[in-house]
Amino acid sequence: MVPKNAMIVFNDVRFCYDEVCAVDRISFSAGEQKITALVGPNGGGKSTIIKLLAGLIKPARGSVLVKNNAAVGYVPQRFSFDDSFPITVREIVLSGTLSQKIKLFARYNRQQQEKAAVAISRVGLQGYEHRGVNQLSGGQLKRTIIARALASDAGIIVLDEPDSSLDVDAAVELYAMLNKLKTDKTILVASHRIDQILDLADAAVYVNKTAQPYTSPNHLKEKLRNGIVL
Repeated sequence: MVPKNAMIVFNDVRFCYDEVCAVDRISFSAGEQKITALVGPNGGGKSTIIKLLAGLIKPARGSVLVKNNAAVGYVPQRFSFDDSFPITVREIVLSGTLSQKIKLFARYNRQQQEKAAVAISRVGLQGYEHRGVNQLSGGQLKRTIIARALASDAGIIVLDEPDSSLDVDAAVELYAMLNKLKTDKTILVASHRIDQILDLADAAVYVNKTAQPYTSPNHLKEKLRNGIVL
């Protein structure tokens, strides 16, 4: 059972790739309508936690619980769109309203079109609806994928290194957008930009095979600066 003020609970979770365990004894919770940051070294297990929450992989031990079985919108670090394929921002976001995998050029009803329009507006891409993916900057493409997750009615948005490959200005814009989205979404985000993401987050988890939760991101930031966290 998920505690009253939590949206996500990892309880003694273990996951291994063949003989190598990526994470073990992972236990933490994430508050509803909060931003929880996952930070830690490369290979420490942040992406594995994101994939476990998104349902892409299943734990070998323990449980991942979500309040009211809320839908999870997954924003991967990298995207596999073919730049030469004629797909627009609007078509990508509309595909988020489908219950199955992406169906390009499907016929959408009015409600689906309205959901897509609202999602595009929330990520600040009005006027880009008919722009092709090959015409988007890295930041605009990531906003498009986030809008697709919003159009799916996901109550939880999980993002794996959304600020990778973005310049400083684009990353700042992305963080500001995420801060607005938490008014009605629970957000879990993995990032290497420690100072920026910990300034944004409401809570944090230091991940290095195991997990150490922090209710104060600033406390974690100070420990990292002083080289205390291992």
